[in-house]
Amino acid sequence: MEKLFDFINKHSFLLMFLLLQIVSFIFIVNFNEPQKSRFGAVSTAFQGRIYSVTQKITRYFNLVEANERLVEENRRLYENQIFSQYDHTIRSKVVTDEVLDQQYEYITAVVLNNSTNKVKNYITINKGRKHGIQKNMSVICPSGIVGVVVRSSENFSLIMTVLNPQFKVSTKFKDSGFYGSLMWHGGDYETATLEEIPLHAIINVGDTLVTNSYSNMFPSGIMVGTVESFYQKDNFFSADVLLSTDFKRLDYVYVVKDLFKKERENLESGI
Repeated sequence: MEKLFDFINKHSFLLMFLLLQIVSFIFIVNFNEPQKSRFGAVSTAFQGRIYSVTQKITRYFNLVEANERLVEENRRLYENQIFSQYDHTIRSKVVTDEVLDQQYEYITAVVLNNSTNKVKNYITINKGRKHGIQKNMSVICPSGIVGVVVRSSENFSLIMTVLNPQFKVSTKFKDSGFYGSLMWHGGDYETATLEEIPLHAIINVGDTLVTNSYSNMFPSGIMVGTVESFYQKDNFFSADVLLSTDFKRLDYVYVVKDLFKKERENLESGI
């Protein structure tokens, strides 16, 4: 308290000057219509700016919450899609028993680190072994395929993305069913190459490409991209593919848990 009195006593003239300035300003504004009008306009504009900034901040946090709800809703929608269920249909002349079991579950994860311009590209997500994530699980996003899990710790996982020469997945034409192997040979992060397409396949620019079940990696029917161009290479066609996933805008991904994967692998291991 003594310091406050010392400060007031030391700066009394300055404080008195400021007080008189404020009082003068109040009198000028209150008893002069032009100044009063101008001050009102300035005050309104200032309040409007403050309100605008406040609204933007509020909308930002509301959008974050809404986006999280949307991601969770997308996860539930994926699990309810027909490609996430296993068809146990049994048909005979006597018995018709149609049952769909859940084949795929989806674990929502946030992308913590992402590369697109390296020779071999990976992303890191905020989910790991304690969340049920294991090596070789596929990873997708709302717009298409992302990659495959190559390593996990308790709380994090490393994903090899499509933008990695070591990544390869069987991909088919949505309409015709012809298929080939999708690979990335470096360079443009937006495009990859579909190779080993049979020469008798009918291909058109703009054809949609989706995953098929041959690789036992992704659920069948997940979006991959569209054909930009195609050409003959040796005894096959190859196609340049515009990827549906924008790898520079990945925020959330879904790790796919195939509930029947081990059973299929055990069966096929003896071939």
